[in-house]
Formats: sequence, C-alpha cells, structure tokens
Amino acid sequence: MAREPVPPLSAMNRTRWIAVASVAAGVALLAVLVAFTPWKLLAERVASVPWPGWVGATLGMSATYALRAGRLRAEWLWKLRTLGLGYRECLQVTLLHNAAINVLPMRSGEASYSFLLHRRWGVGLGDATASLLWLRLQDMMVLGVLGIAILVPAPLPWRIGFAVATIAAAATVLPRLVLRVHVHARRARARAHADASARRTRRAWHLVAKVAGAFRAARGGAAAWGFAIANWVLKLGIVGVLLASLADLPLGAGFCGALGGELAGVIPLQAPAGVGTYEAGVALGTRARRADAPAPGADARAAQAAPANTDNHRLIFGAALAVHALMLVVALATALAFSLIVRPQRAPESKP
Repeated sequence: MAREPVPPLSAMNRTRWIAVASVAAGVALLAVLVAFTPWKLLAERVASVPWPGWVGATLGMSATYALRAGRLRAEWLWKLRTLGLGYRECLQVTLLHNAAINVLPMRSGEASYSFLLHRRWGVGLGDATASLLWLRLQDMMVLGVLGIAILVPAPLPWRIGFAVATIAAAATVLPRLVLRVHVHARRARARAHADASARRTRRAWHLVAKVAGAFRAARGGAAAWGFAIANWVLKLGIVGVLLASLADLPLGAGFCGALGGELAGVIPLQAPAGVGTYEAGVALGTRARRADAPAPGADARAAQAAPANTDNHRLIFGAALAVHALMLVVALATALAFSLIVRPQRAPESKP
C-alpha cells in the first residue's frame, strides 16, 4: 500500500512554533538581563525608596485598571444599559484581558477582549474586534501626543497646550472622518453592486463600510478620551518616577524610559509579559534625554568615572526589570483577587 503524503505544516502548528520561539527568546533575554543587572546596587536603590512610595506605586498602578474599566464602560454604555450590567463587569473584563496579555506570548492575549465581550455580554465578534482596534488606536494617539510633549524642548505650558489641543482635535476630527469614509464606502459599494463584473471591488468596499460602521458605533465620546488620557498620564508618571528613583536618573529621562517601554509593546513578536522588549524600550527611551553635549574638560572626568557609568547603564536595565516585575505582579494579583472575591453578572443571552 502506497504511503499517504505527509500533510504540510498547518497554520496552527506554525503559530505554536512561533509561540515557542517567542517564549524561548523571552527566557534568553531574561537570563541576559539577570546576568547583566548589578543586583547589589539595585538592592540599595530599591531600599532607598521608602515603603509608602512602593505602596503608592502599587495603588496607582491598580488605579490605572479602574480608569481602563471606566473607558470600557463609556465605550459600551449603550449595551450595558440594555443588559442591566455595570462598572464591576467592565472592571472584571479589563483585569482578565490585561492578565491574558501579560501571560500569553506575542500579544495573543489581546484576543481575549473579543472573546470576553462575546461570551459575557453577547457582543458580536466583529463589533468587539472593531472596538479593540479603536481602543488601541486611541492609546497610540494619546501615547504619541504625550511622547511629543515629553521630548520637545519647549516650555512646559506650551507642551501642555500642544497635548490638549492635539487630543481635542483628534477627538473632534476622527469621528467626522470616519463618518465620511463610511458614507463614501456605502455609496461605492452600491455602485459596484450594480456592476456584475466588479465582485472584488464590491467586497473591498463592503469590508471598508463594515469597519467604518463599527467605528461609528458608540465609541465613548469625550468620557473615553478623558479616561484614556488619565490612564496614560498616571501610568507614565508612576513608572517614570520609579525609574528615576531606582536608576538615579533625571525625571525627564525616567518619563522617556517609561514611554519607550510602552511603545516597545507594539512589537508583534514578544515573549509573555513582554520580557526583554520592555526593558530594551526603557533603555532606549532614557537615552533620548541623556545625549547632552560634554562640558569642557569632561573627557578626563568621564575616563575616571567610567566604571561608575557602566554600573549606571546596567542599573537602568535592572530598574526596568524591577518596575516590570511590579507591574506584572499587580496585574495578575488584581485579576485573581477580583475574580475570587466578586462574581459579576453575565448578560442573559450569554449564559451557558
């Protein structure tokens, strides 16, 4: 009997191997960071931060999840009112979604958002995915504006004014732009529908109209923008202050490091919890505020201080690793505690 041909590698197997590779890369990066970090110096810096500071940082990071839940509630308020659900259901979805992002590799935990909304609230997968894309687009716009405000060498009032004006313009212009795209796509789809030879064109415009229509759904309005801004200002502030304290950096460099770590999260190939990429993003971010021109006679002083500078450079990775570990512990602990203590209701049609 002839042997059957071996089937080609399936997409599932490819995804599994990519996941294994990302986990292995994360473990290798973690090993390098552990070996590279000056633990004695880091322990001294950690001890230099008083315990109220660590408690405040933990509570502040927990508060960011409350702000994200508020944005989620603003995003789906019309649906929640129909189902009789409230803020605590939004908080549980937020915590579970964030925990999945930290546990699963390659940002695959993002898919839990659509799954949770579909399973618990009866939201269609297409609408839930469009909502996730919108929230991430909103996050990137807020982070981008805050990053420009941090990096641009201008007086603080000017930078604050720029950030407020830019975000206000985005919140005003984007809905109108999406409306125009939606209307144009529907008209183009109708014209293509009359032409039997334009099947591909009709499908393309149908997809554009469907995505634009999902974006036109209630997207939270000014409240969602307010929660997004408050979340990122609070998180970048906490992480920036911690990095500055642990790595003995100026506050500006600490904030740039916090921004770099968050922006590193958009890289598709990541280990669980973003181990390695986050620390690298922090290190690159801190360099944005440390490239000052040397003063006269600084070469001799730099040569004498070379060992100390090397330790300081290594300390940045250790500080990023310590802050990252705190973020991971807070994320998983809050999700576990909330799930054990509180039992939020489900939508009637989503119950098994």
